[in-house]
Amino acid sequence: MTEASNVASTVLTTLDVGSGIDIVKLSEDLTNAEKEPKQNAIQSDIDATEASISAYALVKFQVDALKSAFEKLNDANEIATSTGTTSDATKMSLSNVQGSATAGAYDFTVSQLAQNQRVMSDQYTSNTQALNSGSAFNLSMAVGTTKSAVAAVYSATVTAAETTTLVVGDGTTTVSVGSATYSSIDQQVAAIQGGTGYSSLLFTVAKNAAGDALEFTYKTAGSVASTPTFTGSGSTHTITNPTVGVSVATPVTGVAAVYNVTATASETTALTASDGSNSITVASATYNSIADQVTAMQAATGYDDLLFTISANDVGNGFKFTYKTTGAISTAPSLTGTSTHTVSTTTTGVTAVNSATTTTINVSTDTPAGVVSAINAANTGVTATLVDTGTGTNTYRIVLSGATGSDGVFTVTSTPDLGFHDVANSLQTAQDSIIEFEGLSITRSSNEISDVIAGATINLTATTSSAVRLNITNDQSTLKTNLQSMVDAYNGLNDLFTTFTSTSSEDELGNALGDDTSMVRFLRDQIRTAIFADSSTKSGNITAMRDLGISVDKSGTMTFTETTYDAAILASYNEIVTMLTADTSNESLFTTTAKGLAQDVATALGNFTDSDGIVTTRSTTATDELADHQEELAELETRMETVYQRYLTQFTAMESLMASMDATKDYLTGQLESLSKAYDD
Repeated sequence: MTEASNVASTVLTTLDVGSGIDIVKLSEDLTNAEKEPKQNAIQSDIDATEASISAYALVKFQVDALKSAFEKLNDANEIATSTGTTSDATKMSLSNVQGSATAGAYDFTVSQLAQNQRVMSDQYTSNTQALNSGSAFNLSMAVGTTKSAVAAVYSATVTAAETTTLVVGDGTTTVSVGSATYSSIDQQVAAIQGGTGYSSLLFTVAKNAAGDALEFTYKTAGSVASTPTFTGSGSTHTITNPTVGVSVATPVTGVAAVYNVTATASETTALTASDGSNSITVASATYNSIADQVTAMQAATGYDDLLFTISANDVGNGFKFTYKTTGAISTAPSLTGTSTHTVSTTTTGVTAVNSATTTTINVSTDTPAGVVSAINAANTGVTATLVDTGTGTNTYRIVLSGATGSDGVFTVTSTPDLGFHDVANSLQTAQDSIIEFEGLSITRSSNEISDVIAGATINLTATTSSAVRLNITNDQSTLKTNLQSMVDAYNGLNDLFTTFTSTSSEDELGNALGDDTSMVRFLRDQIRTAIFADSSTKSGNITAMRDLGISVDKSGTMTFTETTYDAAILASYNEIVTMLTADTSNESLFTTTAKGLAQDVATALGNFTDSDGIVTTRSTTATDELADHQEELAELETRMETVYQRYLTQFTAMESLMASMDATKDYLTGQLESLSKAYDD
């Protein structure tokens, strides 16, 4: 309403002219009578839409709570809690102990700690002393050693539960274990390891990483005269061929043969490769790198027919010929060209031979500081430090430090000679750590060993004169707690679904979703199906949540029968972990591999609440509708203001007219009264 209209109408009313009616209030009343039904209808839509938005938010919150509960169940390392202790923390300790770590007492002795090589240079008067009469020079850095052969590893298929007499032999020594009933592969391993003569075997016996076979590892590397034998009166035990190789003159049956070929990186040549039956020839060309030569041979006609593949070797200074099939190879590969190409002795396995890597480092600044800068910039794994000893005239030395372990050994040569190779300048030699466990000598390049006790890291701090005991204890109550949290989250969501579909007047949220209760029923069915489906990684007798005591009663309430769970966890803990997690730790959502039931359910729940999920899209639609209703209400206010102003203008004009008529009446009355008075006089 305009201020001028209000003022005019107020003055007229105050002066008691016109009709005397409060036209402001009359205009407001007439406007409100027209506005209120429309306003109430729109407000009703707003209230209903706001209730829907709140309801969708509650659904999202509860779905996300259930998703979080399943995410706590999808990590094999967090399903249980494990604790590691040591009998002598000054010598050895445990860290990174995961829930999946195998409980038990482990006795280790430490005969040697891993350490890095450290050497120092000759002495210099200053960090700017000229080392080569002011001229730049090259320094050759060779890092690593040539490894000898690796030990052969054989596998034997077994059944976890059997009644049998176990006999193991290496062709010289035999271990026989009396007939017994074994409920697991671990028990078979323990029995064999405890058998008379076990320590005399040429190989060790353990459970393989997959947990489905015995693993026989020869204690020494090199050619193996005979395969291990393993018999039993229960199931059939088949010895497979080596899974990692040994360095021998001829390929070992069952392992793909790998031949190494020396080559020059840059040459002009025609290359011919042959496997004895097939051959390829590459026309003469100039090749600037080994990679260029490999590419040329891989593109040659007939390459796919070769019995081997060609690639650059691991060191990068030659080729690697890997046979496509395993077994004995009758003919070695050949490679000819303008340059001399020497086919080396056959190696098998992954890392049978690992030659030192040599790097040429240019020292452009001819000073001790320049040497330090050049070595560090080369990133060879060797770190250089300039040290001022502070004693005598020549106080500056360059100290070089390599990586820990024997593989970190290095040699430095240069002209001028900087003295790094002098015995007197050696500060520390590179060596591996050596620990003994169950009669086995274990060598590693670090003092942090994470692959001996699964799920835990052993930290070595000192050598020992006697065994140090490491204890791992498991607390599997975490899994029960997490399962109960999942049950509570599910029931919270189910209660919410029940409320939204209720027709009782006592349920304030009973009609919050209006006609969208079908979405609630859809979600409830989909979630229930996902939770109670068989796991994609079911294991043994554990296939689904029902095997852990999880069920739903007639009311839709989830229950957790702890007696069922307690029996399952006692007999099948590993199978439960596999069913829930696929033995992974928070498996990526984007892998195509089976992830276990927990991650599958978490993924399904996330699909409902992500950016294009049904809950999010319905909430977004409701939010858009709310904005429309609010805009409609604002437009109504604008229209009603116009209506009010029209009423007020009309009534003000009427009042003005009536005031004018009153004035005329008063004038005429006055004139008549004057005439009457004149006649009377």
